[in-house]
Amino acid sequence: MRRKLQVYLERDRGDALSEIARLSEDFDQRLKRIEEYLQFIIETNEPTLLEQHQFQKLREIAQQSFIDPRGMERPYLNPGEIKLLSIPKGSLDPSERLEIESHVIHTFNFLSQIPWTKGLQRVPEIARAHHEKLNGAGYPYKLHGDQIPLPTKMMTICDIFDALTASDRPYKRAVPIERALSILEDCVRGGELDPDLYRVFHEGKIYERVILPASE
Repeated sequence: MRRKLQVYLERDRGDALSEIARLSEDFDQRLKRIEEYLQFIIETNEPTLLEQHQFQKLREIAQQSFIDPRGMERPYLNPGEIKLLSIPKGSLDPSERLEIESHVIHTFNFLSQIPWTKGLQRVPEIARAHHEKLNGAGYPYKLHGDQIPLPTKMMTICDIFDALTASDRPYKRAVPIERALSILEDCVRGGELDPDLYRVFHEGKIYERVILPASE
């Protein structure tokens, strides 16, 4: 608006109107680009896998700046925002991920205080390992294969399926059943889950026992 007023005061009417029209068009294009940037940032802020072109887009946005109400030039994204938006997988930085992963230790400590009967004494151990993977890529202890209790291997498959398909989680949308099964198959191929147990889970349609009818 200041630039338009300056043009109007300094130039003759015809020239001024032409320049004001050009300024308006330029402003509209800038607003459109800013809206595109904002939408991209919102999408990037979701827990997801970032591809190379998305990192390049973030760098492009980071190079843009604006003048704040105090007349100070500021970048669209500050270094802290760039760092968090550039997390390649998910939306947690390393310290946040460690904090989330510690829930299995809290689970074990809590369950260990319960006076289980003889047949249930391994419940704390079984629950503690439900994020371990056969190939040692899980947490918190990087257990492999037979180090993971059989009931835990069963629990892990069910837990992943539930996490993917649950409709009551505010931080993400549920994925279709077929997509969830496909992801589990990828985990089996990656050596993370027991293939025999997954085959029983899939072929026996165990997952159908926890799926609520649409009317509910």
